[in-house]
Amino acid sequence: MSNFFSLINNEFKDNISILDRGFSYGDGFFETMLWDYLGGAVRPDLKVQFWERHYNRIKNGCNLMEIKLPNLTDLLKQREKILQRSFNQSMSEGILKLIITRGIGGRGYKFENNMKPTIAFLTFPKPQLSPMIYKSGVKSIFCKNKLYSHNRLSGLKHMNRLDSVLARSEWEDEFFEGIILDEKDNLVEGTMTNIFFIKDDTLITPPIEKTGISGILRQVVIEKAKTFFKKIVISKINIKTLSSFNQMFLTNSVMKVVPVNSLGRNKFIIGENLKNLINFFNPKDRFELKKNLELS
Repeated sequence: MSNFFSLINNEFKDNISILDRGFSYGDGFFETMLWDYLGGAVRPDLKVQFWERHYNRIKNGCNLMEIKLPNLTDLLKQREKILQRSFNQSMSEGILKLIITRGIGGRGYKFENNMKPTIAFLTFPKPQLSPMIYKSGVKSIFCKNKLYSHNRLSGLKHMNRLDSVLARSEWEDEFFEGIILDEKDNLVEGTMTNIFFIKDDTLITPPIEKTGISGILRQVVIEKAKTFFKKIVISKINIKTLSSFNQMFLTNSVMKVVPVNSLGRNKFIIGENLKNLINFFNPKDRFELKKNLELS
């Protein structure tokens, strides 16, 4: 794979130490975002969608695990450095991934105090999704692998993602996404998305309490819900209750809001309230782009 750029500890390279604890133990966190070019020739205006929210989430993870986080000014300088390189190499938008690990350490789970973290920024081309998925919806499937409780790490995007890797291995390309259940057959999330259901004018999403990732788009949709729906409910959703919902959609920071037309034997429509929500996250106007996607 050659269509990416990587900046590791402020140097353009694509390798890390074999002793990095992110490699050895998954001892770190990551965030995946989109970035945009907003104009300017001499000094291009390069912004990241929902940057502050992504930064705060990875900051919370690092604080929990006592990983030393670089100051925000240094982090922003590194971000600007890789976005500028990407833009100069003909990228005008794309994915920005930030990875922070505890850094290089010896053998064993115990870590030393004041270790120097590894900071990695990567950019990739923006995925080309068919516009039809937003108009017609996508097919999804229930995963056989389940998610189990882990209170302290719940909601954070840590580097141990084997649950999602196992779940994603269950199907090929006949389905767009797999939905993962907990041990009591409650729906938790997709392998790469959060999930929402609609019943008339009420929006329902499962809680992220003991397992799963509290996605950035999930947070934003919940905050904006009153604009599109009369009521928002955060409640457990059991597999037996799905027939009571008439709409379903998926969210993540790259795809935004994607309607689902089927999940197993359950069929869903795409109503006006869902169409309006989809359009909110795909604005055509530059001002709305900056405002709705919180570019900074």
